[in-house]
Amino acid sequence: MTPSEKLALLKQDVELFATATPETPLASLPDWGSLAILLIILHLEEKHRLAVAGSRLRACRTVGDLLDLIP
Repeated sequence: MTPSEKLALLKQDVELFATATPETPLASLPDWGSLAILLIILHLEEKHRLAVAGSRLRACRTVGDLLDLIP
């Protein structure tokens, strides 16, 4: 799966990524916080069958860092 495909799936599930690119800093996203992290965890579990700890997500700085978690 390409980074563009990963981002497209993420945008379908998590609205705050609607205008994001891989270079977008997560801190610049509106409503970035613990609820967004929970939504991403849910997305990763449902769409990609991945279990990712919140601490790994909090270590990400850009949208691209998040996408790198998806094989």
